[in-house]
Amino acid sequence: MNKKLFQTVIGALLIPASIFGQDILFSQPNESPLLLNPANAGIPNNLRVTANYRSQWRSVTKPFSTIAAGVDGIVISQGAKGSSLGAGLTLTNDQAGDGHLITNQAILCVSGKVTVARYQILSVGISGGVVQRRIGVNNLTWDEQYNGIAYDPNAPITEPFSGDNFLNGDFGSGIQWSYGKGQSTLSSNDQFGAQAGISVFHVNSPRTGFYQVVDKRAIRYLFHFSCSYGIKNTNMQISPLFLYERQGPAQIIYGGTFIKYKLQESSKYTENLLSKSISLGGFFRSRDAAVIAAQCELGQITFGISYDINISSLAKVSTGRGGFEISLKYIPLIGSQGGNRLL
Repeated sequence: MNKKLFQTVIGALLIPASIFGQDILFSQPNESPLLLNPANAGIPNNLRVTANYRSQWRSVTKPFSTIAAGVDGIVISQGAKGSSLGAGLTLTNDQAGDGHLITNQAILCVSGKVTVARYQILSVGISGGVVQRRIGVNNLTWDEQYNGIAYDPNAPITEPFSGDNFLNGDFGSGIQWSYGKGQSTLSSNDQFGAQAGISVFHVNSPRTGFYQVVDKRAIRYLFHFSCSYGIKNTNMQISPLFLYERQGPAQIIYGGTFIKYKLQESSKYTENLLSKSISLGGFFRSRDAAVIAAQCELGQITFGISYDINISSLAKVSTGRGGFEISLKYIPLIGSQGGNRLL
């Protein structure tokens, strides 16, 4: 396999769950809040546990799969209306292609929150950790392993790798504004909450390639906005979401909305009666996919499922089959930050 073809193969393998070619992207971004913005650590809940799984391109090649798990909460607080310090940890594992390109990541996030006005808070966060990347070179097929008669997988290769397993540091930061007021009870349902933030990832441009030529991961910039609006005196709630990301020459726009239907509200007097709701949503990722999603909330646990319908140029091969994704969120009943539980 010549160098140009090898670089093409590696470039294709580096496409995980997004069109960026380097970074993973979930179709339920609010369900992996620490990957969205490190300023989310400890906001809006005192404690939160999340898990995500995504499988993509099963109809085209060996599925690309991504697993993420996170936990975050408040570590120091001056009360519901005071400042607080939050922290969180997120772990991810991404596997792509026949070459078993694996990316493991462990990132710690720390955020500080201050109240800037009535119903409004501002949070700033930083993130840092390690990223391991490795590739199964022996799982790839090379032209020099054909002896003219048959393929010999034991034949040596002469491609000049600089290593098939390496570890890097990775750092980021973010800022976020949050707003929340009103009641979410069935009798009033005049709740309104909103979040807007900017985050920056890979500020140190860590190494990402395996070839002798140094390949740096481009800085990724992300703007996100979401809100939750209760339709007064009904059991309906609308929760739109918008994202814009840019990494190197690549960019993506993602937007849509959930419509939530509350089946039952929790009791103020006993923990035996928990809130219940279902949500249905539709989203669109520019030049890539249309996404249908659903969520079910039962008290402390929220379960989500989504599916990407591929509409990119790859649709001719994938026949529209893109990515399947599930999410799980657990929020213990130990209280939230005053009236600032937004979504």
